[in-house]
Amino acid sequence: MNALVSALSDRELLARLPEVRGLERRAIAEVIAHLAEVERRRLYLAEACSSMYTFCIERLGYSENEAHTRLQVARLCSQFPAALEALESGSVHLTGLALLCPKVTQANVHELLDEARGKTRREIEALLARRFPRPDVLPSIAPLQPTLLEQGNSVPVTQSEQVAHSAGSTVPRPRVEPLSAASFRVEFTASAELRQKLELAQNLLSHAVSTGDLAALFERALDELLAAELKRRLGAERPRARRSLRAGSRHVPVEVSRAVWERDAFQCTFVDEHGHRCSEKRYITLEHKQPFARGGPPTIDNLALLCKAHNAHRAREVFGEAYIAKKQAEDKTCSKVLSALTHLGFRSKQAKQAVERVRNEGVALDVEPLLRAALAVLA
Repeated sequence: MNALVSALSDRELLARLPEVRGLERRAIAEVIAHLAEVERRRLYLAEACSSMYTFCIERLGYSENEAHTRLQVARLCSQFPAALEALESGSVHLTGLALLCPKVTQANVHELLDEARGKTRREIEALLARRFPRPDVLPSIAPLQPTLLEQGNSVPVTQSEQVAHSAGSTVPRPRVEPLSAASFRVEFTASAELRQKLELAQNLLSHAVSTGDLAALFERALDELLAAELKRRLGAERPRARRSLRAGSRHVPVEVSRAVWERDAFQCTFVDEHGHRCSEKRYITLEHKQPFARGGPPTIDNLALLCKAHNAHRAREVFGEAYIAKKQAEDKTCSKVLSALTHLGFRSKQAKQAVERVRNEGVALDVEPLLRAALAVLA
C-alpha cells in the first residue's frame, strides 16, 4: 500500500485524499452502528467479555480511550439515529458527538446537531459552554495531594497531571503507573479523614515502620484486609466438621466455597465458542450450573464463579427475558424499601429480614405497600 501511495503524483495524491477521507468517515459510522447493535443484542457476553468496553479492548484491539469514545457515540446513535446520520455525512465528527453526548435529549437533539455542524472540537466546547453554562470557579488554593510524611516520601505531581480530570469532575483520576518491572507509582486523592488515619497509623506503627513509609503501611493494611476477606469468603484454613445440607437450603459450605474459588482462580469461568475465557475478576460470585431454582445442589461440581454480566446472561438463557425483567423490577423495588428503612434508623439486617418476611406473605411488590408492611413488622 505504501508503495502504491508513493507512486502517486502530487496531483493524484491530493485528488485522492478527499475520497479516502470519505471512505474513512463512512467506515467509522459503520463501526459505530455495528457496536451499537452488538451491545443491543448483548453479543459481547457470548464472546466471554463482561462488558462492551472489555469487548472493544480485548476483541477489537482498541485502546481504553478509543473504546470509551466509540461506546459513548454508539449509545448516542442507538438512542438518536440522527447522530449516526451526522457522523456518516461528516457534518459532526466522532469527537464532537462524544462531547455532545451528556447534553443531548429528545427535545434538543436536532438543534444541537445543527449547531455543531462543521465545528471543530474547541468550537463545540464553546457551544456547550454557551448553551449549558456552569458556575464560575471560586478562587482557591487547595492541596490536591498534601504531604503526609515529614521525611520527603510524598510524590511530586506535575501541573498537567493535576488537571487530568475525569469527565465532568474536578477530582484527579486515580492512577497506577509502572515505573519499572518491580515498582509502580500509585496516586489518588485522599480525604481529610484518611489523612488523619494515615498519620495515626504512622504513629502507632513507628516502632515497626520507623520511616513511616506509606507503601509499607498500605501493604500491611492490605494484608490484614485481604486475610479477613478471604477468611469471610473461604473460611479458616484449619479443618472443620462438615454440616449436613438441609433440603432446600441455599447455604454453600465453607469447604465447598474454598474449593470452587481456588479451582476457578478467582476469575469468571464463562468460555465462548472459540475457547476464550472471560477475563473479569471483579464482581465475581458463586453460581449454580444447574440453577438452584431447578434443584441444583451446592456442590463443587455444580458451582462455578461467574461475573455479574455472565451470571445475568446465563439466567436469561435459562429463564427467559421476561422472567429476568420481572426479577430486576422486584429487586429494584425492594432496594428502594431497604434504603428507606435504613434511613429511618433500622439496621440493614433487620430491614432485610422484614422485607423478606412480607414478601413471603404475598404483599404487593410496590414500594408503598411493601414499606408499610415492613414497618408494621419492625414496629
